[in-house]
Amino acid sequence: LWVASVDYQADVRISEDLIKQVSESYRKMRNTFRFLLGNLHDFNPATDLIAYEDLNEADQFMMIRLNELTAELKQAYEEYRFDDVFKSVNNYISNDLSAFYLDFTKDILYIDAADSKARRSIQTVLYHHVSDMVRLLAPVIPHTADEVYSYIPGSTEVSAYLTDMPTVKEYANAAEVTVKWNQLLSLRHDVLKALEEARNEKVIGKSLTASLHLYPNAETKALLNSLQADLKQIFIVSECVLEEGEAPEDALQFDGLAVVVKAAEGHTCDRCWLVVPEVDEQGVCPRCEEVIKG
Repeated sequence: LWVASVDYQADVRISEDLIKQVSESYRKMRNTFRFLLGNLHDFNPATDLIAYEDLNEADQFMMIRLNELTAELKQAYEEYRFDDVFKSVNNYISNDLSAFYLDFTKDILYIDAADSKARRSIQTVLYHHVSDMVRLLAPVIPHTADEVYSYIPGSTEVSAYLTDMPTVKEYANAAEVTVKWNQLLSLRHDVLKALEEARNEKVIGKSLTASLHLYPNAETKALLNSLQADLKQIFIVSECVLEEGEAPEDALQFDGLAVVVKAAEGHTCDRCWLVVPEVDEQGVCPRCEEVIKG
């Protein structure tokens, strides 16, 4: 991995610190693969895979991002730019997966019914990620790639090296979905800043104890209303309210959006940890109660 990370066309430096930095990147890659595989323990691609057209919009966005990564890495390999392979994968795992997608989808993966469409939709994305990324990284982390491949549900070959590199696909709605969700990611960055400030001021503890009140301008409101997504899940809060009218003076102002963070009122569900208006005698909310009964 270190060899792949350096620009071999210039003088190359090596030290224990540099190796340590690369080992941190390796650990992140390995842990990401472990998380993906762990959440596919009950997934059978032969029966549970959902077609791209039927995926939820956030899941489609991640399939588009994976497709972009595939095109980028294959081009880099063709041009012997192995350091760009390393950088692109590192950025993708840190920003797109860890800091965004794998963070907010836990609420569905861990809480929803095992065979719910929302959960199977996310598992489909996880399956494509582990299946494609293990082949894209096989030239760089050969032993790990083979080990990961052996645990992928539905693997047919005895080794990752008997498979082909993933192909770059065409998605008809790629441009539209990408524009919308990149705008949302920018908004999410602002919302997370507001949540962090509320945490520092002891208004809330962890983000799940927050009630988020958003005051968008017309353009931002149109964007938020056009998204096929549960905003409280995306922002990892217990409540998210799109407010009308002027924002109060104490609201945090961002470009096209004002944000007020309050402590969510109600009871904390023992199963999903959301703050909800009511829980039953077992301490779980109506959503969790339904899943448990099922």
